[in-house]
Amino acid sequence: MSKGAQITLGASLVAALLGWYGYTNLQGDASFQYYQSLNEFLAENRELEGRSLRVHGYVAADSIHRDLEAKNVRFVVQNDPPHAGLPGEQTLDVLFLGLETPDMFKDGAEVVIEGRIQNHPSDRLFLADNLMAKCPSKFEAQAREAESSGTVKL
Repeated sequence: MSKGAQITLGASLVAALLGWYGYTNLQGDASFQYYQSLNEFLAENRELEGRSLRVHGYVAADSIHRDLEAKNVRFVVQNDPPHAGLPGEQTLDVLFLGLETPDMFKDGAEVVIEGRIQNHPSDRLFLADNLMAKCPSKFEAQAREAESSGTVKL
């Protein structure tokens, strides 16, 4: 077999494998998914029931309750940070299915939750499989101050 045919065969095999990988990993619930803000999510949540979702919000003050026996954490997410002084008009009750939360998870923390919505006639509950917490804004403010003064704090 000539070198040109070997290169063509190898390139075709690589392209076929990449195509297969993309097709199998980018369909259904395994697709890339950006998060929605809480307001966007609440506006269309009836259509989203049963689907894998990603929602962004802030942990409401004094809403974190850990149940060690059931091995879960319940909390409430709101659209705006509690320290902003804005009224938390719409909230979402969240049940995180696990006890291991990120270090930055606390009242007022900015979070992205992954899971699915469960609607009942009396209430709406978000069953979270994954919980990500962002560093508090005070660290961002310190970084901006350090950049403007030319010093870096480690």
